[in-house]
Amino acid sequence: MSELEDIKYEIERLRQEYEYHLNNKSPSARIQYEYACMLMCSPKDSDTTIAIGLFEELLRVRFQSVNCLYQLALCFIKKKKYRTARKHLDILLRLDPRNQMALSLRSLLYVLLSEEAMYGTILAVMTAFCAFSMYKLWKR
Repeated sequence: MSELEDIKYEIERLRQEYEYHLNNKSPSARIQYEYACMLMCSPKDSDTTIAIGLFEELLRVRFQSVNCLYQLALCFIKKKKYRTARKHLDILLRLDPRNQMALSLRSLLYVLLSEEAMYGTILAVMTAFCAFSMYKLWKR
């Protein structure tokens, strides 16, 4: 089996287990966490969105808050929602200031944010240059 097929198989297996517990009115936070972690490994954006909802629900019931915040930050980075990811990392680091994984991820996030800002600046400069060039051509 390929890696993608393995992920699909595990997602389906955990989805069935998660739904079984929900239908029997015995929800398992551990199963929900494992299911959400597997969903975020999927290349599908919709699976990442579902994982975000599951992690947020786990946060509300205070299940492994530090781990859920970290996983949420990863999900939001995957969706290129860097500011939301930073918010979750900031909360995590208030709870556990020495969490090395969160500190490393925050460093990566700052690189991504600076690259995003750089691309925005380049785009603005190019747009201004094009507008100026068009104005000069029009004035001739």
